[in-house]
Amino acid sequence: MAATYQNPIIPGFAPDPSICLIDGTFFLVNSSFHIYPGLPIYMSDNLIEWKHIGNAINRPGQLSLARATTYLAPWDDGTIMVGTGGLYAPTIRHHNGITYIICTNVIHGPSNEPGDERTEQFIIHTTDIRSGKWSDPIVFDFPGIDPSLLFDDGRVYVQLCKTGPEFQIYNLEIDLLAGRMVAEPALIWTGWKKGYTEGPHIYKKDGWYYLLCAEGGTFRYHMLSMARSKSIWGPYEAFEMNPLYTASGTTQYVQNTGHGDLFQDRNGKWWVVMLGIRSKEGRSIMGRETFLTPVDWPCDGWPIIEPVTCRKDSGVAPNHRLDDSLAAVAWVYLRDAKLDRYHIRDTHITLRADLVELASPDESPAFVGQRQRRLEGTATVTLYKPQHSTPVHAGLSLYKDEHRHFTIGYDFHQQQVVFKGLNQAKRFSHTKTERVEVQHSVSFKLAYTEACLQFLFRIQGEHWRELSTIDAAVLTDYDFTGPIFCCPVGD
Repeated sequence: MAATYQNPIIPGFAPDPSICLIDGTFFLVNSSFHIYPGLPIYMSDNLIEWKHIGNAINRPGQLSLARATTYLAPWDDGTIMVGTGGLYAPTIRHHNGITYIICTNVIHGPSNEPGDERTEQFIIHTTDIRSGKWSDPIVFDFPGIDPSLLFDDGRVYVQLCKTGPEFQIYNLEIDLLAGRMVAEPALIWTGWKKGYTEGPHIYKKDGWYYLLCAEGGTFRYHMLSMARSKSIWGPYEAFEMNPLYTASGTTQYVQNTGHGDLFQDRNGKWWVVMLGIRSKEGRSIMGRETFLTPVDWPCDGWPIIEPVTCRKDSGVAPNHRLDDSLAAVAWVYLRDAKLDRYHIRDTHITLRADLVELASPDESPAFVGQRQRRLEGTATVTLYKPQHSTPVHAGLSLYKDEHRHFTIGYDFHQQQVVFKGLNQAKRFSHTKTERVEVQHSVSFKLAYTEACLQFLFRIQGEHWRELSTIDAAVLTDYDFTGPIFCCPVGD
């Protein structure tokens, strides 16, 4: 099985993967942070062809993303880490005919500063994952991130990372339906390197409880480590050959690998999905994506993970198998979206303008988009002149968060094409304008490669004209989210 899989299996803004096998079909979920609908679900029969079939957080009122804001956290070396709130590191599991997702909603406080936040752990479930009908969240009160579920001998356990000065792994038993703790949480592992130990999953195999974790932070020192115990409550002994897997210190194309989930295919063969980035000359335009690689896990032994492979010259090849054709599934909005603003029919989108800008830290601007799925390609949009005079401005953007967005658009009041590029994490700001009169329509194109992004426009019947070109390094940061192509509209 999966002899010809191509990485990344889920390209573009697809971090923190978790996977399970349900009735012979694989289902995978990723973090989504500030994006609505949240927690995208992907399906595959063979680990080769993947289809985006839905989103687990998919209706207004299911939960709030209003405080899924983004802060800028300076490090001692002057680097800025970009931290976004919202939906972190889900785990998907199937038990007795019911599929469960457990996840953290990170809610930033009013100061929007690191440390001013609280977390809500929640569980949602469905009896038919293909239907998209997920329950309302059951919230249980325990601080931390990255929760995981284990069903074992009639009991339900949660493992998660308790953050603070130390990142440590706790285990607790819960009443799944009531969302309450049955047994007090217990510290079971402080980690191998004792630095940012998170993303725990426990697997019961050959009489052992194997604890898989991510360590080192989600950037250059990211890794997978493992420990095991005869009791779910520990004590856990670390694998003497840790890290179990890392790309740190190598020249591999796929870097920052970690935060994985082990699973078996229909033939009992072991695999792992994990996040990683495609890094070329210091540029990583796609952000964190989902990668797959085989695992050899001998009886009573430790898993051996094969190196993650991904051809440098693959261009768009790894991405073409992802079927995102269900338009209602693929479209995304920001935070608590006001869906009555939008009307989407085939390739035509009608948006009602709003005063909220892309730079708003906590509101939802008039914004509709899709994740960037290809390493190289183009995104285009055509705007039609309103029938009546209006001060509206609209266009095409590449968006990551309120601090980082790049837009080419038309200001109908000033009658000019405008490019605005902003990355506050890199102290980058650039604006360029060109006066153009639009009689009927104006089109915009964003042509992108691993190296650069080119912003172009044309008036009906004319040739494309370049307004600005941006080095892809400007979009490469220590961050959690990935690029989204979107159409913003403002007054």
